[in-house]
Amino acid sequence: MKKFSLLVAAVAAMVFASCGNKTAANQGNGDSVSFEQSQIEEKIMVELDSIIDQWHKLGPVDGIFANGKIQLSEDEMKVKPNYLLPASIADDMSLLSQKYRAMGMLVVDKKVASLYKMDTDAYTATITKIATDVNDNALQEAANGDMSDAKAFYLAEKEAGRINFFWETSAAGLVETFYILSQNQEKFLQAFDDQTASDMTYHIAVLKLALDDLATYDPNIKGLVDILSPLNELNAISVDQLKEQLEKMRPQIEKARGEMLK
Repeated sequence: MKKFSLLVAAVAAMVFASCGNKTAANQGNGDSVSFEQSQIEEKIMVELDSIIDQWHKLGPVDGIFANGKIQLSEDEMKVKPNYLLPASIADDMSLLSQKYRAMGMLVVDKKVASLYKMDTDAYTATITKIATDVNDNALQEAANGDMSDAKAFYLAEKEAGRINFFWETSAAGLVETFYILSQNQEKFLQAFDDQTASDMTYHIAVLKLALDDLATYDPNIKGLVDILSPLNELNAISVDQLKEQLEKMRPQIEKARGEMLK
């Protein structure tokens, strides 16, 4: 994929830049003990800092649901989506990895629920609860801003020694967005142009670079790479291609979505 090759070249060019590495914070419970941010090699951290610049330039993956381009009629609003996660999905989660991924997915679902003028109070309460449970002010601030400022969220998590959880949250949000698009292509893809479609799938290439870098340091990330590997085939550069690929890969997208919170 040409755009992926260009990204690899751009990131490689940044490896020789200087970078100060942060000391990992004590994350304190569950699956977090297997990851120590301080162990990340300087050159890898430089790559990750370059990758987030690319990610941020593409805009929020779920921005299509909140930029006003999707307009639902009164009749369309009567048919509520039955494919969103229930807010209660996070009630029995014990692992930090699960909670961060759930946050990424629920923020997306809340935006879609708002489109349909559904009550979003339960989503808001769960999002607040998750941020409190994981004791992460950066996550709470990002959620309050709908995670639209990816770079600010990334830098805050880097400062806290939780850079891995930034990418887990982002990956989950991306998967949820593709899942929702696959459930209602006829309506949602009307808001896309070819550039939007290309940017949407380019997120996958950017995400892959970040996860591949982190997989050496975090077994949760390594598992995430395996879950997402089928989605690497999503490489559309036009709306027509995206529509075709979403239809073809709907089972793989649904499977990846189902495995995110296990």
